[in-house]
Amino acid sequence: MSTLSSPTIQVVRGQIAATSHAIMTKLTPETLHCDYEYDTPQEVLHFDADLADAGIPFRRWLVGDIHNPMAVAFCFRATWNTPRHTFWAHVRVAPAYRSHGVGTDLLRTVHQWAASAGAQRVRVMSHPDAHTMQFLENHAYQRIGTEQLFGLSIGTQVIPAQKSYADNLEIVTLADLMRNHPDAVEHACVLHAAVSLDVPMPDEPIVTLSKFRRLLGESINPDDYLIAVRNSMLVGESILMRDDDHANVYWQHATGVLPAFRGQHIATRLKLAAIELAERRGARQLRTWMELSNQPIIQLNHALGFCELEEPGGKIHIYETSL
Repeated sequence: MSTLSSPTIQVVRGQIAATSHAIMTKLTPETLHCDYEYDTPQEVLHFDADLADAGIPFRRWLVGDIHNPMAVAFCFRATWNTPRHTFWAHVRVAPAYRSHGVGTDLLRTVHQWAASAGAQRVRVMSHPDAHTMQFLENHAYQRIGTEQLFGLSIGTQVIPAQKSYADNLEIVTLADLMRNHPDAVEHACVLHAAVSLDVPMPDEPIVTLSKFRRLLGESINPDDYLIAVRNSMLVGESILMRDDDHANVYWQHATGVLPAFRGQHIATRLKLAAIELAERRGARQLRTWMELSNQPIIQLNHALGFCELEEPGGKIHIYETSL
């Protein structure tokens, strides 16, 4: 039986939304963070501004005080490889307020808004937590996929040598392109946007030129951004990023090839080039996330020496419900 008297669910925007959502994320153990949650107000503001710039419907909610939130939620229309009219949502309830109906009321509010914005399906993310998984199943959500963390130990495993291919594909860095082509950043942005549209869960659900330029200035080093080029056309990419907490750990993000150029071993060559680059940077481990249903990429990564990392936060389930 609930001991709370139906706390008010507020629609919040701007600094209020950014502050309350960042506080809730910061209070959550890092291994339980979900995609598109951010623990600084500035990151939340950037994310919402990018959605607004792209004309993507979104909304945030707060239960409780801005500096002491009981629960928060957000929802926006998915922009990547999902069925039409699919929205992405997240509900986070502080532990002290769970099992009081707050999460149920907030989820119902999210569904009502999503339906009014044109949603037919809503997807959410959950770590393998029994309480959360039971909560979602009680509200007619079904698990449709799993994201798994993989890692490659560099220096202790034999990496397959690069084969010789009789084609004119080049793998260069974005920094190389920027030195020789004044519009290299714009072309790389187009490629990154196209690749992001065609993966189960993109690192960047919204890619605009302003956001792409900001990423290059804040978190992506053009010298660690590999691009496959054929006949002056950018056809694939693989982005390396140093781990914020461990200098000898790198992350491989956004490895992808344009659909018209798949089946030509370009992804394999990008991944091998990324491993070589990470080794030159002094990395001892290369990490990446993969959707377990994507068997071709799983097989490729296994062949290259990547293994599942069974550690806290290393597995995330995707759930979906129909409205």
